[in-house]
Amino acid sequence: MVLFVPADVEPPPGVQRRFAQIAAITEAFLVKEMTKNGYPPAVTTPFPRDERGNYKFLFIRGEHSVDSGKYDKPGFQNAVTNAAVQKYNLSRDRHVWWIWVYLGDPPKRFTNYRGGGNSIDGGWAMCNYTNLPGELDPKLPIAGGFHQDLTLKACIHELGHGFGLPHLGPISRDRRGNTLMGPQTKVYHNKVDAHEKDVYVCDATAAMLWKHPIFSGSVAKRQQMPKFEMTSCEGEFNRSGRYLEITGEIQSDIPAHSVVVIEEAPDGGSTYFRKSFAGKVDENGRFRVKVTELEREAGDLRILFCFENGVNTGDGKGHGSQSGLTKPFRVTRRGVELVESTGIGN
Repeated sequence: MVLFVPADVEPPPGVQRRFAQIAAITEAFLVKEMTKNGYPPAVTTPFPRDERGNYKFLFIRGEHSVDSGKYDKPGFQNAVTNAAVQKYNLSRDRHVWWIWVYLGDPPKRFTNYRGGGNSIDGGWAMCNYTNLPGELDPKLPIAGGFHQDLTLKACIHELGHGFGLPHLGPISRDRRGNTLMGPQTKVYHNKVDAHEKDVYVCDATAAMLWKHPIFSGSVAKRQQMPKFEMTSCEGEFNRSGRYLEITGEIQSDIPAHSVVVIEEAPDGGSTYFRKSFAGKVDENGRFRVKVTELEREAGDLRILFCFENGVNTGDGKGHGSQSGLTKPFRVTRRGVELVESTGIGN
């Protein structure tokens, strides 16, 4: 975690205490949610600590003034990380940087939170540091009370992008509120439930996070893109359960632990409410996943695999949902079915 300020702005008082609270709540939330979904992480305290067990944070001051406008929006993350590497004598070993930008007291603030990355290259996320009086409470929902005042859900959401996570929306059947990688809280309130404050991690997000080096603690074959082939893939609608069951098999040089299926958003539509589903891959490469609800009557499903070295890919070339293999679907009177696709394999 990095606090960044312009050349003429002083860090606010109490920032280390607030950072410690944010780190503790974020760790506890992600570990709890991943474990609940059947993906307990090997590393439960991913944020760096010193020899006494206290969280370690970095501080970087920019070269320009706050009125220069150079720090109002994302785009300067490389300058921050390069300065941190030099100042703290750090390696460049594909870290994930969570950069909090403080431009002074409101109304001045950093806008357009952003993040990006993958398990091979590391990642970054940028968000606004809000200097409001108050204490974070681990008993509060991520999008509730003071947490919402600090836009905590949005900040952890961007960190998710730093890990390589795509936008994945809530599943109605889960009845657990909004998803971490789903829409902004105000958008969710306007479209779904104006009073809901709970936030959860969906199965697909948990699967994609599980073997990221930050949570696995292993860098074995981290830089290797898996070579694989999906040798079969079929879909059958279960009428009694009202779900589409997709089964298949994958052959790979690095074992895959899970398969993820993501409904593609309509052309020009929002990705924040996309439905996603996950299933385990057994030791023989066979997989099974249930698609329980879809937003549209016809469209595409993206299929990708989560590998033991942390890579999430569908084509063996790119990362995340955009690399997923395309399987068109349609909803009929008989249920959901896969239609002629673009083929299998990579």
